[in-house]
Amino acid sequence: MDNKNISSNELIGVNKAATILEVSSNTVRRLADAGKLRCVKVQETNYRKFYKSDVIDFRNNFYVSEGLNDNNIPSSGGNKNAKMKNISAKSHPAHYLMHKYWGRKPHNVVADYIENYTSPGDVVLDPFMGSGIVPIEACKAKRVGVGVDINPMSKFIAENTVSDVDLEEYKRLANSILDALADECNHLYETTCPSCGNAAHVEIGIWENGEFVRVKGKCKLDGVFVKDVDAKDSKKINQIRALKRKLDKDGSIKYPKDKVLQYVKRSGKESIDELFTDRALIILSNLRDNIFLVENEQMRSLLMFTFTSMLANVSNMLPADLEKATYKSGWVISKFWTPKIHTERNIFHCFKLRVNAIAKGKLELENVDNNYIDLYNTNSNKMQFLENESIDYIFTDPPYGESIAYLALSQFWNSWLDTTVDYDSEIIIDSYRKKDHVDYGERMLATFKEMHRVLKDKRYVSFTFHNRDLNVWKGVMDAVKRAGFILCDINLQEQAVSSGTQGINKMNTLTGDFVYTLFKDNSVKPNLEPVVAPEKSKEYIINIIQSLVEENDGITPSKLYEELIPIIVHTQTYLDEKGNALDIEKILEDRYEYVEVESESKIGDKYQWQQKE
Repeated sequence: MDNKNISSNELIGVNKAATILEVSSNTVRRLADAGKLRCVKVQETNYRKFYKSDVIDFRNNFYVSEGLNDNNIPSSGGNKNAKMKNISAKSHPAHYLMHKYWGRKPHNVVADYIENYTSPGDVVLDPFMGSGIVPIEACKAKRVGVGVDINPMSKFIAENTVSDVDLEEYKRLANSILDALADECNHLYETTCPSCGNAAHVEIGIWENGEFVRVKGKCKLDGVFVKDVDAKDSKKINQIRALKRKLDKDGSIKYPKDKVLQYVKRSGKESIDELFTDRALIILSNLRDNIFLVENEQMRSLLMFTFTSMLANVSNMLPADLEKATYKSGWVISKFWTPKIHTERNIFHCFKLRVNAIAKGKLELENVDNNYIDLYNTNSNKMQFLENESIDYIFTDPPYGESIAYLALSQFWNSWLDTTVDYDSEIIIDSYRKKDHVDYGERMLATFKEMHRVLKDKRYVSFTFHNRDLNVWKGVMDAVKRAGFILCDINLQEQAVSSGTQGINKMNTLTGDFVYTLFKDNSVKPNLEPVVAPEKSKEYIINIIQSLVEENDGITPSKLYEELIPIIVHTQTYLDEKGNALDIEKILEDRYEYVEVESESKIGDKYQWQQKE
């Protein structure tokens, strides 16, 4: 340290430096001790002091904004704040509950970001649109929403969410189709009431290890009942199996037999049809055929949207309560898992429920002008249909490495729609398809370059991300910098509900995403050099973690990662001297113990790391 008699009005203290850098006071001290940030002492007090200009230069060149400062971050469109804070996440409204999809971000969070960074009439892009929340929220806010996704299902969900149809005609057609289907297939659900012996129908069937074992039915005379499968029920199942073999042989029914991709395979199921009972396949095939007869293309599409939204509920992926003969939440993991005891729900009932849910959701959007939305099913690193610097703002949720296999899971729906899927161009880490971290990083770079090309100068990108593998973080952040973007903000954002894309381990759960905000400035070249040498990166991170634990007297996962990840990103301390990703979990497990605490936070504060005794 330099010891000089310097006038105090040229210097600032540790706390002020921490405020400028947006880090903790201990982090400022560590930067000074490491020689990264020049520190002096005033003789009268012997306290650490810092030149304010040094702190600002350090922030601009290395730490927070890589070339921007508070005085030259411009307003962009409707921009009120260059930086955002955590927004209380609201539950999804009905129009986002019409069809299942993974990793939906809270709609109000997306809406707030759009409002903050744009003005009415601006063009908002999401190159990984998923179920379409970003373009739809942009459209609702009188912006032009542009959505791009390699998954055909994404475009299908988004365009049916905002399609303008006569809802009364939709419900009339749906009921008409079900009436025609009942004439053909209602007999497949026949059973016998155990009280009066009259004919009844199956509402829920329970299967155990491939055998039909229990029934929840409804009798016109005695109402709802639960019974074990009897001889007549077993005979009915055998008749259904024989009928399906006959229909298969003469080609009277059609259903997908696509091979399930290895990455999402569970329970030994090899093809999509194995995820359904024979009875379900017969009825679904007939239902789809009847929908295909609808002449109006938009109405036919919405009815198929209703069909695919129902599929998981009538599949074998619903766990069952054997005693009560009812179902539990199904398809809650991102694999094709069929439990040994599973439910078979009545397709007629489920389709009616989905019709009502979709009519309710679409009613919420009846005043939204879908002329303000453009949707594309294509590779996000080839957006030639967008002109250079034609986009005012980008909000997106890129693939989280190996966390969610969107295309493989969407095969469950795409196979029934007979769509063509470009699996080769998917951005994912999947060893079964020889897609590794290098491939992931290269494809992410190609997409971020496209994002940089189409975004207007002096405009912003916000993207959400979370993954516990620092190799994946590195792939994304390298792509960000090499594409030419400047990182200006990192914010930990809570989720409406936790999803399969999140989590650090079974208990050490961080149910939130980091939202990175980037800035495009063609006059500034991002810093690509690491702040900490690779041979010192592990020691550096260990010291950071130790200081965070000490200064917080134990630290929760949310607080730890909220502090730690921005430091890792800014200092580029992803890898050790051998090029291996730092294992943060192992560092924590080796040095600290995990203790349960009381918390009402939505961002994973049920446990905290404490110093081992």
